Amino acid sequence: MNKTSSKVYIRLSENLFRCKKYDLNFQITKTLIERIQEFPDIYIEEIAYAAKTTPASITKFCKKIGYQSFKEMRTDLDVYSNELMMDQFEGNKNKEDFLENVLNKEYQINQLIFETLDADQTRRIAKSIKEKSKIAIFGNNYSFAGVNFFRELLSQEGYLVMELNRSAERQLIESVLQECDAVFIISLTGDWVLENKELFINQSMPNYLLTQRKAEDFGNLFDEIITFDTFDFLLLSNYYSQKIIHLWTIYFVMFLKN
Repeated sequence: MNKTSSKVYIRLSENLFRCKKYDLNFQITKTLIERIQEFPDIYIEEIAYAAKTTPASITKFCKKIGYQSFKEMRTDLDVYSNELMMDQFEGNKNKEDFLENVLNKEYQINQLIFETLDADQTRRIAKSIKEKSKIAIFGNNYSFAGVNFFRELLSQEGYLVMELNRSAERQLIESVLQECDAVFIISLTGDWVLENKELFINQSMPNYLLTQRKAEDFGNLFDEIITFDTFDFLLLSNYYSQKIIHLWTIYFVMFLKN
């Protein structure tokens, strides 16, 4: 089994890319990647010892990256997106056929995503902001490509768009929220939103959340919640999660134009 093509390896690799400090998060991530070939036959105590921390910290880390337990993480060894990745092209040396197959797979992925998007909801949101003029879009480093693409398309439609990092100072965030006519939050895990609920309580302007989490987790904090929870493995990789955000944005602007 090639464990470096597993779902858990992809998730750990992307978490490593987001590490900015030589801290415990980095140490645990690095240790897990280095020991990936020992999965699933490795104990939490071994990882804790190698990362110079405690089993409780390892469990907390697993939950942070989306697993309920260490056991769930070390057994998440299914090949990531096997039917959509490049395995099928192995041995194909004809450039034209190879390119055609790649483009066909891209088309299939895009079609799969579009088929699961909620047309009625997207149309409803587009209608609600049609007469607005100043829109804020909040994301983080992980979702920057999607935020920037969203900003570009809305700007072309004549909107004044403020794209902001959710990690900005609280005063800055509150100031922008007070000044905008509508706000979109991109938070696939939803953790940031749940940690900052008070920002969205009793907001007067329309606010929308794009997330992988189930809508009921957020109560009545948002006017609309665009949830991508039906995509399953597609959101385990930054490449596909950004593709989903991009395609939803295109879909949304299509309704905005009509």
